[in-house]
Amino acid sequence: MRKWAAEHPVLSSALFAVFAGVVVLIVDILLGRKLDTAVANTVFWMLFFWGSSYFAQKRTRKTKARLDEHGQSLMFLRYPDSRLGSLSGVWQMGVATPAPGRIDFQPVVYEDLVPIGRSRALTGLLGAPSPPRKADRHDNKQAVPYGFQVISFDSDGGPIEIAASPDTVQKIQEVVEPASP
Repeated sequence: MRKWAAEHPVLSSALFAVFAGVVVLIVDILLGRKLDTAVANTVFWMLFFWGSSYFAQKRTRKTKARLDEHGQSLMFLRYPDSRLGSLSGVWQMGVATPAPGRIDFQPVVYEDLVPIGRSRALTGLLGAPSPPRKADRHDNKQAVPYGFQVISFDSDGGPIEIAASPDTVQKIQEVVEPASP
């Protein structure tokens, strides 16, 4: 379903708006509103939901294309073994530039990719034997988008976890991890 929605962004946004509109109409009727008021409310909310969905998808595609031009990817980084309450244990969004044995990570904010702080070189990366896992509800509480995968690495600075889209995780694994003999 997600693959189809990614291939048909305008149509999936419209279907989302229609579904949301039906829900709004049913709720309005159950609340005892007049039919003309309920229909007007439904049209307003359908336009709102369609616009929100469409422009969010458009922004995501635009950001991905901009990063792909430079061989970069959007990812989230955290240090799972950090002390309790440390900000290092929270997912931090950034732009990753993978290279053999390392990842250059620039922390950013928002989808505009405004850089904050200084860039970090994550070196000495060795992949964990376990396959990538899906980001769960605990990861999603910290702004990791739904559908992202999490992979662990041992690095010079200790264990790290990287959350990224499945394509980015695969690219990072191919570039960073040495090929088997």
